[in-house]
Amino acid sequence: MFDVIIIGGGPAGLASALTLGRALKTTLVIDNNNPRNKVTQASHAYLTQDGISPEALRSNAEQDVNKYEHVQRVLDTVTHVEQATDHFIIQTETTTYYARKLILAMGLKEILPDITGTQACYGTSLFYCPWCDGYELRNRSLIVSVPAAQVRHMSKLVLNWSQDIVVHVADDASLDDEDKAYLNSKGIHLITSAITEFQHKEGQLTAVSFADGTSINRDGGLIGIEVNSYFDFLQPLQLQREDNGRLTTNNFGETSVPGVFVVGESKDIMPSQLIDAASSGNTVAKFVAMQLIVDND
Repeated sequence: MFDVIIIGGGPAGLASALTLGRALKTTLVIDNNNPRNKVTQASHAYLTQDGISPEALRSNAEQDVNKYEHVQRVLDTVTHVEQATDHFIIQTETTTYYARKLILAMGLKEILPDITGTQACYGTSLFYCPWCDGYELRNRSLIVSVPAAQVRHMSKLVLNWSQDIVVHVADDASLDDEDKAYLNSKGIHLITSAITEFQHKEGQLTAVSFADGTSINRDGGLIGIEVNSYFDFLQPLQLQREDNGRLTTNNFGETSVPGVFVVGESKDIMPSQLIDAASSGNTVAKFVAMQLIVDND
């Protein structure tokens, strides 16, 4: 029986493990080595680690965690989680584990647009987060392809890094007059024809083709993606969710099931920077450790 099992070995999960290890709590990290940022060439805005590759950051984090004898890590995939009287049962593809507390740190499922060239360009010249990769896209000719509800916000944001942007939205009928007025005021060209292809050379975007037969030369872009935190193995727990799909939690990351906590992107259901995920993991882990201390008092 572990004090805590953490599902997910990314920045949020490993930060949780580090804090719990230092609190002398027996902890198991279960991870299947399929991080969402595997296509990213370099990670940024992580103090002392700016520009490091995700693989190197993960390796460094694992080395930190490995120093603590109370923490174990296994490479496996969780298939089922259920609640018992005073603990949780976690089944993987190879074995069954037991824990008093559970931390969900799986991150998010990511669904990219079904457009030719997206997979090849994503993480190299097409990105979703200007805070993560806007600096690398500075002063380049960009396409911003996002849902109508995000057009004004994303346009304002991306203009901080480049004045040469074209905005694409699949249906301009869903744009309100204020959105259109903003784009006009900034001289931003709006395209509503569906994108058919992101043309590229080895992942570097060169042009964008549209269903109406036109194309424009672009050498980078920000695209909207779909994300969610629905994992089949969580179903037996029947965790409550908000209307937007976010897991319902208190201020300390505890879900509607006492003893089950969620950290990082799984908690916020929005892509975030690594430093944000790690901070979330650290904060929640301290509360988990405190619960265990009180339980054992």
